[in-house]
Amino acid sequence: MKKLLLTSLGLVMALGSLSASAAGWRTCEGNKIKWDSNTVTMRASNVSFPAGSAYGNALQTSIDRVNDNPSKFNFSLVFGDTSIGRDNGQNETWFTSDPDVHGGAPARALSWRHCYWAFGWHYGIDEVDVVFNTAENYTTSMSKTNLWPFGGSFRPFQTTAIHEFGHAMGLTHENRWYSIMGSDWTFIHANGDTARAYFGEDGAEGSVILYGATTGSMEDLSLTNFKYLGKDGEYSTHTPTQLFNASNAVLSWFTDAGERRYRVNKGQSVKLELTGENNGKTNQTVKIAYYISTNNLISTADRLIGTGTVTLSRDQPATFKSNLVIPADLVSGTNYWIGAIVDYDNVLTESTSTNNASYLPIRVN
Repeated sequence: MKKLLLTSLGLVMALGSLSASAAGWRTCEGNKIKWDSNTVTMRASNVSFPAGSAYGNALQTSIDRVNDNPSKFNFSLVFGDTSIGRDNGQNETWFTSDPDVHGGAPARALSWRHCYWAFGWHYGIDEVDVVFNTAENYTTSMSKTNLWPFGGSFRPFQTTAIHEFGHAMGLTHENRWYSIMGSDWTFIHANGDTARAYFGEDGAEGSVILYGATTGSMEDLSLTNFKYLGKDGEYSTHTPTQLFNASNAVLSWFTDAGERRYRVNKGQSVKLELTGENNGKTNQTVKIAYYISTNNLISTADRLIGTGTVTLSRDQPATFKSNLVIPADLVSGTNYWIGAIVDYDNVLTESTSTNNASYLPIRVN
């Protein structure tokens, strides 16, 4: 969440919001409010984020994931700040128990921006402080068993940090699509026992709209087993993707280790639902392969049950269904995982390929 703090000279005008694309940002008389520089330094409290500590490492990972975007913009992170404070001319991040600072929210990006007329319009971001509430039940672990989205007891710190640094870049909340700028804790990738926080397509689109595309190459495609559900005020809400029968009815399921496990029949035609994102610079049409696995880590070593192509453009996430057939020789009463890998033949050079696969758990009747 964000508190709006204005520094002003001359006549201060109302700040608007503009979100005609799959991203949102604030405006001043129709001009995008953003940093003047493409590189902004964040200073981490030496008490909250000691260098090399679990939270220090999680903060660095979060910054790195935001920086894994196709725009010209990047944050740099400096550890060891001993003089944190609001509105002190420095961009800082820390944990706080002060309700006047965190406002009861899990985290906030406190932003000082200007928008005024003085022989021409002047606008931009002056300072951002990202604060985290000490009372929130955070974890730096990305083990699925610990995390809210998979039935665990903890809010993933990394997803919240990425959300807040999206604000620090200049992005506003999003409620129209699956987005890190919505409900961050359910904007997450999983393949295997460890989840992965990331900036995503909405963040990538917004970064380019604000700061322009990088002059170099930067491509990244991803699949996830979460999707857009609806609106909760200015936030998007998200829910796990589903497995359908040939008539588009959701198959029966039960909860297993915090995830939905769908009941399937041998030889049954099903529709696998996943969300694809283009987090990179250019539109891509690539091959996609579908697998049955005996564990929750989908890889090319698993049993191939189909192939196809998918086109992912950087305008909004694409939740899609794929027609597949459950193999007839699977063992009844056994747990399997059905999933997919986008760009399974590694034709595209990506900034990361650890997010290309995802799955849904199944049990064979």
